[in-house]
Order: sequence, then C-alpha cells, then structure tokens
Amino acid sequence: MKLIIEETEQKMSESAMFILLGAMMQDKRVNISLTSGRSPKTMYDMMIPYVKNQEKFKDIQYYLFDENPFINEEYGPNWKDMQELFFKPANIPDSHIHIMNADNWQDYDNEIRNVGGIDVMVIGLGYDGHFCGNCPRCTPFDSYTYQIDFKEKQAVNPDYKDRPYQPFTLTMGPKSLMRVKHLVMIVNGKEKAEIFKRFLDEPINQDVPATILKLHPNFTVICDQDAASLIHYEQYSRL
Repeated sequence: MKLIIEETEQKMSESAMFILLGAMMQDKRVNISLTSGRSPKTMYDMMIPYVKNQEKFKDIQYYLFDENPFINEEYGPNWKDMQELFFKPANIPDSHIHIMNADNWQDYDNEIRNVGGIDVMVIGLGYDGHFCGNCPRCTPFDSYTYQIDFKEKQAVNPDYKDRPYQPFTLTMGPKSLMRVKHLVMIVNGKEKAEIFKRFLDEPINQDVPATILKLHPNFTVICDQDAASLIHYEQYSRL
C-alpha cells in the first residue's frame, strides 16, 4: 500500500485526478470505476474540463461498483448522483456507463473480466469503515459482486435507517476489488480522522471492513492533512 498525504483536499483531488487521467491515456479500451459522495466532488470539478468532449477519451467505459435500487425504477441513487457529479457535466454518453441491477448483478464480474477488467477504481472510506456497499459486520470477505437485503444490514447495524423503497444493496465484494489493476482510496476531512487511523492500524476485521483492502497488490491511499491528523506518517511510510 502506498500512502500519500497531501496538504489540502484540493491537492489530494489533483493527485487522484492525475492517476485517473494517466490510466485514461492508454491506447486501448479503458475501464474506470468511480465513487459518488462528498469526497470526490472537487476531483470531478477539476477533471470535467479535461474530459468533456475529448476525442482521446472516446473509448473510456465507466462501471458503477454498487447500487441501492429503488423498487420499480430503472436507476438507483448512485447512478443519479454520478450523473449529477460527473457524467452529465462531462458529457459522458449513457452507452459508456455500466450499472448493476437485479437482472445482471450475478454476471457483473464476468462482464467486466471479459472486457479486460477495471483499470483504475476510485473509492472512498465510509464514516463507519465501509467501502462500496460493504458494511461493518455483514461483509463476506470471500465474495465477488453480491446482493444483501437491507434488513440484514440493519440487524447488525441498527443505526441504518429504514429504506422501504430500497430493499437490497448490490455491491462489488472484496474479491471483485482485488481484481482491479489500480485501486485508489481518497479520504478527506477531520471527521474521517478516527476511522482512517483505525483503517491503517487495525488488522483485517469485520468492524472496519475496508481493512481487507490492505491486501490489494496495487493500492494507493491519498488523504489530506485533516484526515491524517491522528497519525504519524513515519509509521506508515513503508506499509
């Protein structure tokens, strides 16, 4: 694992963007997986002018790594968030955006593998140590893409609120992420400092499921000074 601590969120976002753009410059079909949420917003704002309507990026394909589908709706909230954050402003055609749903999730990993795999994936670190849709105390560490009932998540994580119109979660599991060629985690803000320290310090465990990702052979973690405020870099520089 390579740990990079940047001074600000802006610099953290810039470093992550350069990793993405570097991968996207390859002379082949490139498959990218991106995260929604607050952490990547600055990165997307910076990246949109580089990507929008650029012929050199015409072969880029985008894969969502999790979803919480609404009943009787084609698209879930993650797809909608990514449309707002990046896909629409960057003018990414829908034909280049691949989602998982109740019909295709069981074959999602094979679909990705058959087109060359994910070249680079950017994820965040959840406030409770989750990654993608892999939540504390209910993440099967030996899984590829899987479905989990929301009530099962609530049974072990009672702070999760009811979602009557989203009965289950679909997510790439740990084994799916281990296939990604370059896995990048971005973490920012003082509110993430405690869970970030736990992620770095603790052995692999179900209370902080993101700890499993430290086994990835090409894993880059980029954070800002606020997120790193509880750690001493020298302890982790050789991880």
